Amino acid sequence: MRLLTWNIRAGGGTRLPRIAEALAGHRADVLVLTEYRSGEAGTRLRAVLREQGYSWLSPVEPPGIRNGVLIAARRKPGSIAHVTEHVAEPWRMLTATFDRMRVFGIYMPNLKVKIPYWEALIEAAAPHAGRRALAIGDFNTCRAFVDEPGATDRTAPFMDKIEAVGFRDVWRDRFPEGREYSWYSHRGNGFRVDHAFASPGLARRIGEIRYSHAERAVGVSDHSALVVDIARDQAAIA
Repeated sequence: MRLLTWNIRAGGGTRLPRIAEALAGHRADVLVLTEYRSGEAGTRLRAVLREQGYSWLSPVEPPGIRNGVLIAARRKPGSIAHVTEHVAEPWRMLTATFDRMRVFGIYMPNLKVKIPYWEALIEAAAPHAGRRALAIGDFNTCRAFVDEPGATDRTAPFMDKIEAVGFRDVWRDRFPEGREYSWYSHRGNGFRVDHAFASPGLARRIGEIRYSHAERAVGVSDHSALVVDIARDQAAIA
Protein backbone atom coordinates (compact mmCIF):
# COMPACT_ATOMS: atom_id res chain seq x y z
CA MET A 1 0.00 0.00 0.00
CA ARG A 2 1.32 3.41 -0.93
CA LEU A 3 0.30 6.56 0.95
CA LEU A 4 1.09 10.06 -0.22
CA THR A 5 0.65 13.32 1.61
CA TRP A 6 1.03 16.66 -0.14
CA ASN A 7 0.16 20.25 0.62
CA ILE A 8 -1.34 21.39 -2.70
CA ARG A 9 -1.27 25.08 -1.72
CA ALA A 10 -4.50 27.05 -1.39
CA GLY A 11 -6.74 24.39 -2.92
CA GLY A 12 -4.79 24.01 -6.15
CA GLY A 13 -6.49 26.70 -8.27
CA THR A 14 -5.14 26.99 -11.81
CA ARG A 15 -2.43 24.45 -10.96
CA LEU A 16 -4.98 21.64 -10.72
CA PRO A 17 -4.07 19.97 -14.07
CA ARG A 18 -0.41 19.84 -13.02
CA ILE A 19 -1.35 18.60 -9.54
CA ALA A 20 -3.45 15.85 -11.12
CA GLU A 21 -0.58 14.84 -13.40
CA ALA A 22 1.82 14.63 -10.46
CA LEU A 23 -0.60 12.55 -8.39
CA ALA A 24 -1.20 10.15 -11.28
CA GLY A 25 2.53 9.60 -11.57
CA HIS A 26 2.89 8.52 -7.93
CA ARG A 27 0.06 5.95 -8.15
CA ALA A 28 -0.72 6.04 -4.44
CA ASP A 29 -3.49 3.97 -2.88
CA VAL A 30 -4.35 6.58 -0.25
CA LEU A 31 -3.87 10.35 -0.53
CA VAL A 32 -3.80 12.83 2.33
CA LEU A 33 -4.02 16.22 0.63
CA THR A 34 -3.60 19.32 2.77
CA GLU A 35 -4.67 22.91 2.11
CA TYR A 36 -7.69 21.33 0.47
CA ARG A 37 -10.55 23.78 -0.11
CA SER A 38 -14.23 23.28 -0.83
CA GLY A 39 -16.25 25.20 -3.43
CA GLU A 40 -15.33 25.14 -7.11
CA ALA A 41 -11.71 24.16 -6.46
CA GLY A 42 -12.78 21.23 -4.30
CA THR A 43 -15.40 20.08 -6.79
CA ARG A 44 -12.88 20.09 -9.64
CA LEU A 45 -10.27 18.26 -7.56
CA ARG A 46 -12.75 15.61 -6.47
CA ALA A 47 -13.81 15.02 -10.08
CA VAL A 48 -10.19 14.55 -11.17
CA LEU A 49 -9.48 12.15 -8.33
CA ARG A 50 -12.52 10.03 -9.20
CA GLU A 51 -11.27 9.85 -12.79
CA GLN A 52 -7.96 8.56 -11.45
CA GLY A 53 -9.69 5.73 -9.59
CA TYR A 54 -10.12 7.22 -6.13
CA SER A 55 -13.64 5.99 -5.60
CA TRP A 56 -13.83 7.14 -1.96
CA LEU A 57 -13.29 10.76 -0.90
CA SER A 58 -13.68 12.03 2.65
CA PRO A 59 -16.97 13.92 2.95
CA VAL A 60 -15.75 16.69 5.28
CA GLU A 61 -15.70 20.10 3.57
CA PRO A 62 -13.88 23.14 5.04
CA PRO A 63 -16.22 26.15 5.07
CA GLY A 64 -15.63 29.06 2.73
CA ILE A 65 -12.03 29.38 1.59
CA ARG A 66 -10.53 27.82 4.70
CA ASN A 67 -7.95 25.05 4.36
CA GLY A 68 -8.42 21.47 5.49
CA VAL A 69 -7.63 17.82 4.75
CA LEU A 70 -8.96 15.61 1.98
CA ILE A 71 -8.38 11.86 2.24
CA ALA A 72 -8.84 9.96 -1.02
CA ALA A 73 -8.65 6.18 -1.43
CA ARG A 74 -9.17 3.57 -4.08
CA ARG A 75 -11.60 1.76 -1.81
CA LYS A 76 -13.86 2.69 1.06
CA PRO A 77 -12.28 2.76 4.54
CA GLY A 78 -13.65 0.94 7.53
CA SER A 79 -14.41 4.20 9.33
CA ILE A 80 -14.05 7.97 8.98
CA ALA A 81 -14.31 10.73 11.59
CA HIS A 82 -12.86 13.97 12.87
CA VAL A 83 -9.86 13.34 15.12
CA THR A 84 -11.57 15.75 17.53
CA GLU A 85 -14.37 18.27 17.50
CA HIS A 86 -12.70 20.30 20.25
CA VAL A 87 -10.50 22.53 18.11
CA ALA A 88 -11.38 25.67 16.19
CA GLU A 89 -11.15 23.98 12.77
CA PRO A 90 -11.82 20.25 13.15
CA TRP A 91 -11.70 19.74 9.36
CA ARG A 92 -7.91 20.05 9.65
CA MET A 93 -7.63 16.57 11.24
CA LEU A 94 -9.45 13.47 9.98
CA THR A 95 -9.04 9.79 10.76
CA ALA A 96 -9.89 6.75 8.62
CA THR A 97 -9.13 3.01 8.78
CA PHE A 98 -7.61 1.04 5.89
CA ASP A 99 -6.55 -2.62 6.09
CA ARG A 100 -6.64 -2.55 9.91
CA MET A 101 -4.48 0.57 9.85
CA ARG A 102 -5.68 3.78 11.48
CA VAL A 103 -4.63 6.82 9.44
CA PHE A 104 -4.68 10.29 10.98
CA GLY A 105 -4.65 12.88 8.17
CA ILE A 106 -3.25 16.12 9.58
CA TYR A 107 -2.94 19.76 8.56
CA MET A 108 -1.79 21.84 11.52
CA PRO A 109 -2.14 25.63 11.67
CA ASN A 110 0.88 27.85 12.18
CA LEU A 111 2.66 29.15 15.27
CA LYS A 112 1.23 28.53 18.74
CA VAL A 113 -2.29 28.18 17.33
CA LYS A 114 -1.34 24.58 16.56
CA ILE A 115 -0.85 23.63 20.23
CA PRO A 116 -4.44 22.40 20.92
CA TYR A 117 -4.30 20.44 17.65
CA TRP A 118 -1.14 18.68 18.72
CA GLU A 119 -2.61 17.96 22.14
CA ALA A 120 -5.79 16.53 20.60
CA LEU A 121 -3.85 14.38 18.14
CA ILE A 122 -1.61 12.92 20.82
CA GLU A 123 -4.60 12.14 23.03
CA ALA A 124 -6.42 10.45 20.13
CA ALA A 125 -3.39 8.58 18.78
CA ALA A 126 -1.97 7.27 22.06
CA PRO A 127 -4.51 4.41 22.44
CA HIS A 128 -3.47 3.16 18.97
CA ALA A 129 0.27 3.00 19.67
CA GLY A 130 0.03 -0.76 20.27
CA ARG A 131 -1.78 -1.28 16.97
CA ARG A 132 -1.13 -0.19 13.39
CA ALA A 133 -1.48 3.55 13.14
CA LEU A 134 0.01 6.38 11.11
CA ALA A 135 -0.27 10.14 11.61
CA ILE A 136 0.66 11.77 8.32
CA GLY A 137 0.38 15.22 6.79
CA ASP A 138 1.59 18.79 7.18
CA PHE A 139 2.34 19.39 10.85
CA ASN A 140 3.92 22.84 10.37
CA THR A 141 6.39 21.65 13.01
CA CYS A 142 10.09 20.84 12.85
CA ARG A 143 13.13 20.17 15.00
CA ALA A 144 15.66 22.92 15.55
CA PHE A 145 18.94 22.63 13.61
CA VAL A 146 17.80 19.30 12.14
CA ASP A 147 14.60 19.96 10.22
CA GLU A 148 15.39 23.66 9.89
CA PRO A 149 18.71 25.52 9.82
CA GLY A 150 17.85 27.56 12.91
CA ALA A 151 15.61 27.28 15.97
CA THR A 152 12.47 29.21 15.12
CA ASP A 153 9.76 26.62 15.88
CA ARG A 154 8.75 26.87 19.51
CA THR A 155 6.32 23.95 19.18
CA ALA A 156 9.10 21.49 18.26
CA PRO A 157 8.77 19.67 21.64
CA PHE A 158 5.54 18.12 20.34
CA MET A 159 7.73 16.01 18.05
CA ASP A 160 9.11 14.47 21.25
CA LYS A 161 5.70 14.23 22.87
CA ILE A 162 4.18 12.14 20.08
CA GLU A 163 7.21 9.86 20.23
CA ALA A 164 6.75 9.59 24.01
CA VAL A 165 3.34 7.95 23.47
CA GLY A 166 4.85 5.42 21.05
CA PHE A 167 4.96 6.97 17.58
CA ARG A 168 8.14 7.30 15.53
CA ASP A 169 9.15 9.88 12.94
CA VAL A 170 9.78 7.18 10.34
CA TRP A 171 11.75 9.32 7.89
CA ARG A 172 14.08 10.53 10.63
CA ASP A 173 14.49 6.96 11.92
CA ARG A 174 15.46 5.85 8.43
CA PHE A 175 17.78 8.81 7.82
CA PRO A 176 19.11 9.90 11.23
CA GLU A 177 21.74 12.18 9.68
CA GLY A 178 19.62 13.23 6.71
CA ARG A 179 18.51 16.76 5.93
CA GLU A 180 15.71 17.40 3.48
CA TYR A 181 13.27 20.29 3.47
CA SER A 182 9.66 19.83 2.40
CA TRP A 183 8.85 23.56 2.31
CA TYR A 184 10.79 26.73 1.62
CA SER A 185 9.83 30.22 2.67
CA HIS A 186 10.00 33.21 0.31
CA ARG A 187 13.32 33.99 1.99
CA GLY A 188 14.75 30.71 0.72
CA ASN A 189 15.16 29.03 4.10
CA GLY A 190 13.89 25.46 4.31
CA PHE A 191 11.88 23.41 6.81
CA ARG A 192 10.89 19.73 7.00
CA VAL A 193 7.32 20.12 8.21
CA ASP A 194 5.54 17.26 6.38
CA HIS A 195 5.87 14.06 8.39
CA ALA A 196 4.73 10.48 8.95
CA PHE A 197 4.62 9.21 12.54
CA ALA A 198 4.05 5.45 12.82
CA SER A 199 3.28 3.12 15.68
CA PRO A 200 5.97 0.45 16.25
CA GLY A 201 3.85 -2.32 14.73
CA LEU A 202 3.35 -0.33 11.57
CA ALA A 203 6.89 1.07 11.39
CA ARG A 204 8.20 -2.48 10.89
CA ARG A 205 6.06 -2.78 7.74
CA ILE A 206 7.26 0.43 6.08
CA GLY A 207 9.39 -0.02 2.99
CA GLU A 208 10.43 3.05 1.04
CA ILE A 209 9.78 6.49 2.47
CA ARG A 210 10.86 9.54 0.51
CA TYR A 211 10.17 13.17 -0.28
CA SER A 212 9.37 13.98 -3.89
CA HIS A 213 10.83 17.43 -4.50
CA ALA A 214 10.24 17.62 -8.25
CA GLU A 215 6.75 19.11 -7.89
CA ARG A 216 7.96 21.86 -5.59
CA ALA A 217 11.01 22.58 -7.74
CA VAL A 218 8.83 23.45 -10.75
CA GLY A 219 6.23 25.40 -8.79
CA VAL A 220 3.30 22.97 -8.80
CA SER A 221 3.15 23.57 -5.04
CA ASP A 222 5.38 25.18 -2.45
CA HIS A 223 5.59 21.80 -0.66
CA SER A 224 7.23 18.54 -1.58
CA ALA A 225 5.14 15.36 -1.42
CA LEU A 226 5.92 12.63 1.11
CA VAL A 227 5.52 9.06 -0.18
CA VAL A 228 5.30 6.08 2.19
CA ASP A 229 5.16 2.43 1.07
CA ILE A 230 3.71 -0.10 3.54
CA ALA A 231 3.58 -3.89 3.22
CA ARG A 232 -0.04 -4.95 2.89
CA ASP A 233 -1.80 -7.12 5.45
CA GLN A 234 -2.51 -10.26 3.46
CA ALA A 235 -5.12 -11.37 5.98
CA ALA A 236 -7.07 -8.17 5.40
CA ILE A 237 -6.92 -8.63 1.62
CA ALA A 238 -8.07 -12.26 1.62
